[in-house]
Amino acid sequence: LLKAICDYGNKFGPLASCCFADIRSYLGLLVRSSSMGEERLTLNDFPEYIARVIQWASELWKNNSQSSTSDEQSGLETAKEEFRERRKKLRTYIFAVQVIYGVTAELNGASAFASTLAMDMMQKHTPSIPQMVSEWKTSLSFLPGLAPKDGGQKEVLPGDEIVLLVSQHVQYQASIESSVSFTTSLLLGAAALLEDAIDHSPYNPHLKIAAIGIYSQLNGADRALELFEAMGVKQIQLDSCSYLIFPLLLRGGHYTQAVQLSSAVLRLHGSSSKDVKEYASRAFQNGYLFKAKEMVTFQRERMSPSLQLLYSKGLVMDCAALLYVADLTGSKQKVVVSLGAEKGLRGSEEDVSRAEQLVLDANMHFNAPSILHAASNVTAVGDVISSDNRDMTVNYFEILYRNRHLSQIEMVTESILRGHLQGLLVRAVIATGGAKAPKKGKAPKPTDETTARCQSLLGSLTKAKQFVSGGGVEMSELNESLWRASCGLCESIVAVANGGGDDTASDSLAYRESAAVSFVESARSNVVTAKESVAQCINAGDLVCKALPDRLVSLFVLLETTARLFALFGWTKRKRTTKAASGALADLALSFRDLLSAMLQITSQFQALEGGASCESIAKDACDALQLPQWEISADAIQRAIQAVASSRNSTKDRVDPFLVQMRETLDSYVEAE
Repeated sequence: LLKAICDYGNKFGPLASCCFADIRSYLGLLVRSSSMGEERLTLNDFPEYIARVIQWASELWKNNSQSSTSDEQSGLETAKEEFRERRKKLRTYIFAVQVIYGVTAELNGASAFASTLAMDMMQKHTPSIPQMVSEWKTSLSFLPGLAPKDGGQKEVLPGDEIVLLVSQHVQYQASIESSVSFTTSLLLGAAALLEDAIDHSPYNPHLKIAAIGIYSQLNGADRALELFEAMGVKQIQLDSCSYLIFPLLLRGGHYTQAVQLSSAVLRLHGSSSKDVKEYASRAFQNGYLFKAKEMVTFQRERMSPSLQLLYSKGLVMDCAALLYVADLTGSKQKVVVSLGAEKGLRGSEEDVSRAEQLVLDANMHFNAPSILHAASNVTAVGDVISSDNRDMTVNYFEILYRNRHLSQIEMVTESILRGHLQGLLVRAVIATGGAKAPKKGKAPKPTDETTARCQSLLGSLTKAKQFVSGGGVEMSELNESLWRASCGLCESIVAVANGGGDDTASDSLAYRESAAVSFVESARSNVVTAKESVAQCINAGDLVCKALPDRLVSLFVLLETTARLFALFGWTKRKRTTKAASGALADLALSFRDLLSAMLQITSQFQALEGGASCESIAKDACDALQLPQWEISADAIQRAIQAVASSRNSTKDRVDPFLVQMRETLDSYVEAE
């Protein structure tokens, strides 16, 4: 196998840029077979043929390096034959480095092969970062004009692969680095180098995808979104490539953009369904029965159960209340941010009409609220049939370091959990809207309508708990605590609105209040636990950004809905010292307020970049981390990368903080009422 790999590489390495992709699986097979059985702690412990393949690849890149031997001729002056030879050498150089990275990645996956040993092997057998950057710069000088910025064919430069390899090297080094500041410098340097490469080769989507991965680690959501939009993703690509940006939009507080992109995915599937009906009908009429069957099968098996469609529905429902008006209008003027200003539930009287409209919209499969029905029928992840249409091949350049993307199971779990939680919100609001006030100090008799609404909420709550407990759902301590708190408030709403559910002597105001107090106190205990878990988080701004739509807004809406129901029964905020239910709810509200304050403290630290150091100082640290002189990377590119990260973090804070502040100020009313 080793001989076949070497022969294939020697023959096709200079001729085809896809040579490594052809032998990649065989390299993995070769390395995995060598790591079976006894544990191997060093490279010398592996069979000789592993060292031979590394030595072969090492000699290949050294013999084909052109950065130290290239003359000063421009591409126009270079003879065609020499031009071809240089292209072959460049391909061979890239192929050789890819082989060593591939072997290193496989060895690193073997048990007991430490990542530090992998770095040591790369230092000995692969070109250094300065050498690869020099090789890329050389390729620009003797292979000009292949990707003209204005007009001409939209081709990519052959040297782009070297920059992708450098970014892989840097990301791998950053992943094993213990120093946070040095890791940031490494990633900023890689981002700047990719920005420089994009300037030279603006039509290469893989450079943009690699840069999105870097900015994702730096929490640079603004620039990552710009790069994603610059790729021109449209039509079916929305279903296959939107996974690249969705998680970062949430972690960066870009809720409006997440809703807009999700809505585009929903529109794609809606139009696809209509088109298939039309074109399949035409195919039948024209006698092309096989083509008609193909279209119907594709729609039924790939599009309708699309994983991205399911995920987009959950995102729209979660982020609807967090729409940023300035993003919708395109205005640069500051506007007052308000929870639920456009869509979603906001914890006010208006919620009842919005919830009823959501119930109506849920009947259409391609509407986001339809996830309420989808989730209500699911008690385990395995119950969901989904088609994963994501195109992972766009990440072919990830050899040494792989950016993590959500698995299919994780996406299904998140989506169904969102569906369950949003279903609880809608049912809780509707149940509260139909509740009757007590008369003459007696609990209202349960009506058929009230009982039906409360039973719907209780049934949904039961299924949601079954999904979380029996479906193998894994949640962080923060998410689980807030989830339990939300469930407790739902139970308190049922207890107050419907009592025991029947007209019995045991049903009284005292009984309902006692049950409500028990559930609310349990919810408060869970919120306190959530605050304790947040207190242990440092530099976790992305955690706050994701928790806001996933848990915080829903808990706030449920708390305000519960407060309105309590007020209907006479347990208002002003009676916190005289009514047990009012006091318990006030304690919960104040604990929740403390949690929001802790999260605001985290976001205040999130925007800091290198302790407020100057751009020049940060740029120097980034170049030093890559062992490059500053002139090797375009000054404009490195400044853009630094400013993009800094402005993105500021933007994230500006988008998230107003919602947290608004909720906290609303909860302050429980203190002022006293």
